[in-house]
Amino acid sequence: MTRRPSWRVAGVLALSALWLLGCGKDHGTGSTKNAPLFEFNAQHNGGRTVRWRSLPVRVFLGGAARPDEVNIWTAATDGAVTFAFVGSAGAANVRYGFRSGTDICGVTFVEFTDDGDFTSAEVQVSQSIYRGPQCQRTVTHEAAHSIGFLGHTEDGGLMDPDGGNGAITSLDAGVLRDLYHLPPGTSVSAETKRFGLRRPGGKNVMTFVYPVRR
Repeated sequence: MTRRPSWRVAGVLALSALWLLGCGKDHGTGSTKNAPLFEFNAQHNGGRTVRWRSLPVRVFLGGAARPDEVNIWTAATDGAVTFAFVGSAGAANVRYGFRSGTDICGVTFVEFTDDGDFTSAEVQVSQSIYRGPQCQRTVTHEAAHSIGFLGHTEDGGLMDPDGGNGAITSLDAGVLRDLYHLPPGTSVSAETKRFGLRRPGGKNVMTFVYPVRR
């Protein structure tokens, strides 16, 4: 029997103790206090949120994904993020497709501006294994990255580096729900973090490989 890998990323902090109920305003800085949203999104853009500006997010499934595997994030976020499925890659915000090899289950490439706007996202899943026992819900995991979950957790759930037990946790859902209740580029602070000045203009590119290996 093939066993799911248990690869982990060294140095990833468990954030469950930092979860802040609600999004209170910091009237001294004008920023939103939300440690998980900072950790799993805004820290990668100088402390400002990154998301698709317009909803629904247009998705091209490319024969690699099913609508229910993506739409589950609409249910998990209580409708904060929505999707529309389109028939061509050119009309899409998020594009799914296949990659060869058996080294990883999938990979997501995202591009965004300093204003906090996603400009493109591409998901490639390894055709021969991504639905196998060694891969936990690859499409749904990568879908979260493609809409703004910019990191990995260590709470045993789907957004762990190895997919955990495959379950969407309250942390996973809460980050994306909060993200899509705020405009792109909203300043977010974390009580345990500090962030620097905004970077100069230009585009930023991030890549997420699943599962992550040391």
